Amino acid sequence: MKNTMRNITKSIPLLCSLANLGCGFGVVMCVVNGRYDLAPWLIIVAMLFDAYDGRLARYFNASSLLGCELDSLCDVTTFGIAPATLIGGMLQHNSPILGWSLGFLFVSSAVYRLARFNAMAAEGGDSKQYFTGLPTTGAGGMIAALVILHQYLIFHSCTSIIPEVLPIVAVILSILMVTRVKFPNSMVAVADKLDSPIYAVLVVIGTVIFALIPQIAPTVLFSGYIISALIGILKEKLALRAHKL
Repeated sequence: MKNTMRNITKSIPLLCSLANLGCGFGVVMCVVNGRYDLAPWLIIVAMLFDAYDGRLARYFNASSLLGCELDSLCDVTTFGIAPATLIGGMLQHNSPILGWSLGFLFVSSAVYRLARFNAMAAEGGDSKQYFTGLPTTGAGGMIAALVILHQYLIFHSCTSIIPEVLPIVAVILSILMVTRVKFPNSMVAVADKLDSPIYAVLVVIGTVIFALIPQIAPTVLFSGYIISALIGILKEKLALRAHKL
């Protein structure tokens, strides 16, 4: 009985990773069938599964090399191939060659980012305070957020600039994934700042935006994370230069 329960608890994190994979596969199928209203939300849902598979593995003391490899392979699909498919699908009417070229650039950067992460993990890994390069979840989430915003704009105003902006964003995200820029581990950063009234206000504002206009909230969330990280890096460099002077 104990062995049976042990096997079940060990399977829970793996099933969570496979749920992540299922969402990524669902995105591809939605794009094939023109369901851009559903496809990007599956990436958002997949981020929840990705956030908890590792935590569940630690909670059930079920961490394994198999689980780590499975998690990375699922991430390639959900946060690499799926967003790349969205990019290609969104741009196929205006410029199909550009769309699929940018999609390939994005998925290539995501695969490289995940391979480097695994290599660094074998050598000791990143600090718990930051990631080296933009995480694939952040990059994929940003693409999904823009598609969600596009659907909202088309429905309410019959026009959207997202197809014109998307190529630029895709290139920037691809570059940020492969750079060695230090992006903060958002969960750790928030945990360290919980006593700050500014963070409390931001949480309230974010909650209100999500409640009133959930289609806009993902874009605000992901762009805010990326921009704030880059501003923080710029401030550190300016402070270091001022110290040297």
